[in-house]
Amino acid sequence: AQKLTFIEAHLNLGSLLERIGHPEEALTVWRTALTFVDLEMPENHGLYIRALNNLGRLLEIRKELPQAELMFAHSLKLAPKQMDVIQHWINIRQKLCKWPVYSKTLGIDKKDLIVGTSALAMLSAFDDPILQLETAHRYVNKRVLNDVRHLSTKQTYGHERLRIGYLSSDFCSHTAPTTELYGLHDRSRFEVFGFCGSHEDSPPLHTRIISGMDHHIKVGTLSDKEAANLIRLHEIDILVDLNGLASGTRDNILSYRPAPVQITWLGFPGTTALPEIDYVLSDPFVLPPELEPFFTEKPLHMPHTFQVNDRQRIMGDTPTKESCGLPEGVFVFCCFNNHYKFTPEVFGAWMHILKRVPDSILWLLGDNETVRKNLCKHAKKHGIACERLYFVERVEPPEYLARFQLADLFLDTFPFGAGPIASDALWAGLPLLTCAGRTFASRMAGSLLKAVDLPELITYNFQDYEGKAVELAEHPERIAAIKQQLVDNRMSCVLFDATQFVRYLEVVLLQVAIKSYAPQSIMTEVTQVRSGTTLMSPLVSVLIPTHNRPDYLEIALKSVLAQSYENIEIIISDNGDDTLSQERITPYLLNHPHITYHRKQGMTAYENFHNCLKLSKGEYINFLMDDDVFHPDKIKRMMHYYLNYPKIGLVTSFRQLIDENGRHLPPLPGTKQMFPIDTVVTGQTLGKLILSNGTNLIGEPTTVLVRRSDIGEFFGTFVGRHYVVLSDIATWLSILATRDCVYISDPLSYFRIHAAQDQRGSMMRIKASIEWFGLFVDAHKNRLFLLEDRTEFLNLLAGNLAAFSSHIALNYIEIRDSNCGMDEIYAVIQEGYQLLFEKLGEK
Repeated sequence: AQKLTFIEAHLNLGSLLERIGHPEEALTVWRTALTFVDLEMPENHGLYIRALNNLGRLLEIRKELPQAELMFAHSLKLAPKQMDVIQHWINIRQKLCKWPVYSKTLGIDKKDLIVGTSALAMLSAFDDPILQLETAHRYVNKRVLNDVRHLSTKQTYGHERLRIGYLSSDFCSHTAPTTELYGLHDRSRFEVFGFCGSHEDSPPLHTRIISGMDHHIKVGTLSDKEAANLIRLHEIDILVDLNGLASGTRDNILSYRPAPVQITWLGFPGTTALPEIDYVLSDPFVLPPELEPFFTEKPLHMPHTFQVNDRQRIMGDTPTKESCGLPEGVFVFCCFNNHYKFTPEVFGAWMHILKRVPDSILWLLGDNETVRKNLCKHAKKHGIACERLYFVERVEPPEYLARFQLADLFLDTFPFGAGPIASDALWAGLPLLTCAGRTFASRMAGSLLKAVDLPELITYNFQDYEGKAVELAEHPERIAAIKQQLVDNRMSCVLFDATQFVRYLEVVLLQVAIKSYAPQSIMTEVTQVRSGTTLMSPLVSVLIPTHNRPDYLEIALKSVLAQSYENIEIIISDNGDDTLSQERITPYLLNHPHITYHRKQGMTAYENFHNCLKLSKGEYINFLMDDDVFHPDKIKRMMHYYLNYPKIGLVTSFRQLIDENGRHLPPLPGTKQMFPIDTVVTGQTLGKLILSNGTNLIGEPTTVLVRRSDIGEFFGTFVGRHYVVLSDIATWLSILATRDCVYISDPLSYFRIHAAQDQRGSMMRIKASIEWFGLFVDAHKNRLFLLEDRTEFLNLLAGNLAAFSSHIALNYIEIRDSNCGMDEIYAVIQEGYQLLFEKLGEK
């Protein structure tokens, strides 16, 4: 008992010494405590582990990483299930380039190590958006408050100027790219607040940042709830969080929802999964449609790039190679990203590049001796002498920027690429080569390269990455031309046009505040941005095939008659068993000559559908199911895009589920809003997504406005083959092969679920599976949409085959008994495996 008391006293004394600012003495006390512990007594294990964890934590804070890693490793050997300790151990191994990071030496299953990985470390560990989302959810479930009372409603406050609050752990190096932003806001329309979690000022950068704000408010000494209350008292309309899940985050401030609209930006290049974050500021490249399902936040796309830049940052005088320890006459590859972004895979690619370019070196940060030794060891395993790795210490920002001018090509990391550092390199005139993957973190530099008009420096696999690096090294004249382009366009390209960025940002912010924001001048401006000006009024045919639903038919018809778009004809085709629908709408026929009614009992649903199309005359077509209703501005909103964007072939919006009284209900799976603002998606991207996921991302025919010329004579045809069950998807793919799609952010169609909504039996679902595979194969044969990378295509093909075969196997009794579709099933399986083996045989 005396020993236990003595050990606890040492533990407590060490904690006290740390709090009062004596870390060395704290470490000594905890090390001493370890010598008193008798591990043969089970009751001492917990105290021993506490001492190890205290040592590891403080050593990590002091950047004594090798010793910290040893303490945590010892702790995990005694108690392997400590997820918090695993988190620190993994992160330290990443920082030290101690590979493999997920080592088996502790006897901990790799799955447990992955579960223990932090959200930030996961960005470097895997190019997998699912893993990143799961990790963020684990963090939120463990660390983030829920069920707390919200301090604001969903209504903005209606001030004369919209109040924008920026929340950050500091306004210093962490937010350096935003330095110029705050002062560029239009003060006639915006009032800028900065809520700072830092305890100390850090001039001169800090001074420049806060000088651009109307109000700089410190919250570093406040609790999360106190800080949230303070933000609420200032009636902030939109709160922009600049940390996400990165170090220093105050995510529980956001849990109280102190502002009606809350956005995350820049601090964390992945989903936060924070339930009170509404949006993530992004762009179409860094967060493409296929990545959106793995974000809990809705994307707010900037038109060019997600990242703002400071045009006033100072670059020092160009140093000599000799002063930086670099040799003359060699090609200098460099990467100044943090070491935790290095992986064995990307480092292996670098070594292959050095091997293929003999007169070249790799220039890296080297402020940790252990990292230098580890990287040299890894280089030797690849047959590269350590002498070809050059390390440089960190310096002040002006000198750091000037260094880039000595390098020839910046090699980006993967899967966690460069963000602000990529901008620094491009600002200094250094070309950057990146490999874009499946995650936001891997696509950041690609976004920036597009914004400086250098998309040719974006690759999508390591083979092309290595090949492009070697090709550029062998053609120095091309490197020189790219460098000159960067210098010539530095002040004119969109990446460094901070003023234009802020103007676009303001429009985006107004769009998310528009539903409750009052000033008429702002409302008018945003309406112009979103809706444009109607140039002409082509005829639009709204087609209503109906069957035995007179009440719903009348409601649907009224919604068309209420449209704000004037040039509409309405075609009703009725295959009902009685005349009730005809009787219900006869008064409308007498008063509205632009309604055409046709009744033919006994038509199938498909024939009824096409009868509407045959009777119509409009240049544009929108089907309206008789259990749906249209928003009054639906046709007008959709026609705006056809009249102003000639490459558009589909305009759609999601359907809002309503009850019998028209009240909104929670969306069904697959019917929720996809984009927070009206968004153009390229046909190739959307077609690939539809086929890769086996999902109708466009919607039912009632949600879509199409050109008559684009759907042809028959609805449901794709590259010459007619589809029945998936007729709508075949039509969408046929259009997307040559045209793009606009998703309108607001629900413009509303529908009621009723008993007859989906009565498809298993045979119908089997037919749908057959047609999905047919669409997939037809697209491949015609070189449409699908993956160009052979390995990815093989994986997708094999997955589709497996899913189809499994579905058939689960329903084989019904298939056998009905003897329905057997020939089609055999044909699909034969065609699929033949294609698979053909692709496998390709070199």
